[in-house]
Amino acid sequence: MQRGLGGMTSPVRPGPNAYDQGGASKSSVNTQPFNNNRLAEQNQRQNIGSAAPQAAADAMGQVRSRTAQEADADSKAQTFAATRLSEALYANDSGASMMKLNSIMQSPEKAGYMHKVALGQTMGLGLSPDLAGEVATKRQYG
Repeated sequence: MQRGLGGMTSPVRPGPNAYDQGGASKSSVNTQPFNNNRLAEQNQRQNIGSAAPQAAADAMGQVRSRTAQEADADSKAQTFAATRLSEALYANDSGASMMKLNSIMQSPEKAGYMHKVALGQTMGLGLSPDLAGEVATKRQYG
């Protein structure tokens, strides 16, 4: 007291802590419901904290999986196109037949060639070959 210091006070007696909002600091109150709520909230926070990284990892895994599937589909499409192109080149003597077809399409014999194509189409559909002229005209002039 001579030095201006307060006396030692007991930490277990009801005093300033009697006015706080928690039940854990009061000896005269049943603290079990308060502690159960506090621990339930703590458990929920811990569960959310540990679930967030797992959910993020799952989302990243799904994105990687979809990206891989799309890349695989693109690769298959490219391979299919390259295969069909090589087959067409092989079937047409490395493009020689395509060049002949192109020269025919630029020549005056184009109408006769288009008539032959239309004739083959109408016969393939089981229609009268007489309709070939009409089909060829529609093809030629849109």
